[in-house]
Amino acid sequence: MSHQVQTFNIKELFNSGKYRIPIYQRNYAWGRSEILQLIQDIVDYIPEKTNYYIGTLVVYPQKINEETVYDAIDGQQRLTTLSIMLSVLKNKFKEVEWFDKQILNFESRPLSQNAMGFAKAGYFDGHKEYHSTIKEAYDSIEIELETKLAESSLSINQFALFLENYVTILRVEVPHDTDLNHYFEIMNNRGEQLEKHEVVKSMLLDTLYDEKDEDNEQIQDLFHIIWDAVQNMERYVQFGFEPTLRKALFGKDWSTLLIEDSETLIEAFLDFNDQKDTSGEHFKMKIAEILDNNQVFSNEENTIEISERFTSPINFQNFLLHILKIQTENSNVSLDDKKLIDFFKQTIRSKTKEKAKQFVLDFMFNLLRGKWLMDSYVIKRQFIADKEGWSLLKLKSNDGKKGYYVNTFGKDENWDNEYIVMLLSMFHVSTPTMIYKHWLNAALFHLMNTEEVDFEDYQLYLEKIAKQLICFRFLNTEKESNLEYNKLIYQSEELTEDYPIINYNNPLLNYKSIENNLVFNFLDYVLWNELDVGDEGVDFEFTFRSSVEHYFPQNPIGGRPLENKEALHSFGNLCLISHQKNSKLNHHLPSAKKNYYSKLNSKTGLAYDSIKQYIMMNEYDADTWDEMSIEDHHKKMVDKLNDFIQN
Repeated sequence: MSHQVQTFNIKELFNSGKYRIPIYQRNYAWGRSEILQLIQDIVDYIPEKTNYYIGTLVVYPQKINEETVYDAIDGQQRLTTLSIMLSVLKNKFKEVEWFDKQILNFESRPLSQNAMGFAKAGYFDGHKEYHSTIKEAYDSIEIELETKLAESSLSINQFALFLENYVTILRVEVPHDTDLNHYFEIMNNRGEQLEKHEVVKSMLLDTLYDEKDEDNEQIQDLFHIIWDAVQNMERYVQFGFEPTLRKALFGKDWSTLLIEDSETLIEAFLDFNDQKDTSGEHFKMKIAEILDNNQVFSNEENTIEISERFTSPINFQNFLLHILKIQTENSNVSLDDKKLIDFFKQTIRSKTKEKAKQFVLDFMFNLLRGKWLMDSYVIKRQFIADKEGWSLLKLKSNDGKKGYYVNTFGKDENWDNEYIVMLLSMFHVSTPTMIYKHWLNAALFHLMNTEEVDFEDYQLYLEKIAKQLICFRFLNTEKESNLEYNKLIYQSEELTEDYPIINYNNPLLNYKSIENNLVFNFLDYVLWNELDVGDEGVDFEFTFRSSVEHYFPQNPIGGRPLENKEALHSFGNLCLISHQKNSKLNHHLPSAKKNYYSKLNSKTGLAYDSIKQYIMMNEYDADTWDEMSIEDHHKKMVDKLNDFIQN
């Protein structure tokens, strides 16, 4: 077969033949964050009524039983997700009636094949084994489609029509005589395109250029230095500067940003350069002179920390959007880095030349200050001595040469640091996708508009953000009055703190109706507040648990299903656990689940997935967990939420 490259819309793609996921491909692995991103991307393009290119599907045509089958060798995760999405649209929403055949199969993977068959039918048989990640994707699409479409005032029909007609994919057939091993090697070694943030940097430098300003060259040098220092999100920003400049910006102990705005930043840098010139540190040599010179040049003090100790909750491109949004307070700026270049272009073009230049100078300062604040007051994931955990640390120095880390809010004994860690990690794991990290935008906005960060103010502010989201968004039954994120962050003084009581029968507390995992995680934070930590048998930290588990299973092994479906899907019977444990324990009765955790805890220490789960397993008899237990637990948990929110 000759080499072919064709563009298909989704309807054409799924009517163009059969596809197979070869055995050498990894299992389906997309989670809620990737699915959320895909849905949001499509939703963003619907109003534009233009084709949305979703990427490339590379296939290898095979003849099987006289029929052409296309092996997916690149793009299989996207292809599988689209197939699941079409199944949801047909089964749940009665759209895409043309999607009537199972055209995606898995080679030698019966569990994945079973799951795709159940997805196509719209019913997952709990008495048969299947790949749980596919079911979780099906459930996520069901929930997120309705949520995201409601937010954008779009109908499911609009989404379905756009998906099938305007979402396009490039299908590339590799020649039949291709050496696939060689092809994979080429794919893995292909070059990288210019990244969006590099385009933005060039745009900002161009805006900054002013031939009439005698200091322009030095100001552009400063911009380069700050950009490069901030760009490494895993490294504390102080390490991005040479020692003398670091001292000028952060003091001898590195812990305080000494400058107040772009003007004082430029003054400090110009003074720094003048001192270098005067001291003779700053000199130029021709290449020939360097080659002829036997002198060995060294800069021992300027050792840049190359460390994989920390991981940031966001990447650099997303950070640029946070700072842009905070500086401009423009509600049209989102946290979607697909539009990074456009947002900066629109901002610059909306200003006169002088105002555009000042915007860039202010952005340079805010970039520096924002990163310093984020390093000190926003959690990172820390990896040290074969252990990992959330950290909230400040960088300090005693001698101006070597740095060390201390708790941002004091010693471990007073627990101040731990409260902020719990709040920030609660938000972070609830919204793993960077485009939805509105909590981080709120935290940074608070920090950047505070002269001196105070523990109690910060804690109360973060708790207020959570309460607002729970009461006026995620558990708000009047969706037309949902709290907008921009109002939450930038008009917080207008928000009422007269929080409504959460009713026991709130329909948004039922399975598949819970919009965001913050509902579960905030409850765990409330329960954690009541514990004498370390004495209650729960060693708990927030992790990326995204599977909603029925403690009494929907299809139990060795027992009768609960006839009361309202109780089965009630908040009182639900908790968050990891994908892996959900797959292992999905159909087991409460007594078997409790026994599993008891054995796990005796081997590895305390390993409950949530405090709510701990209470379900340890304050109730697992052998008699029934409708009455579920109702009692449900009411107690709702009461806990109400007591905390109203206090």
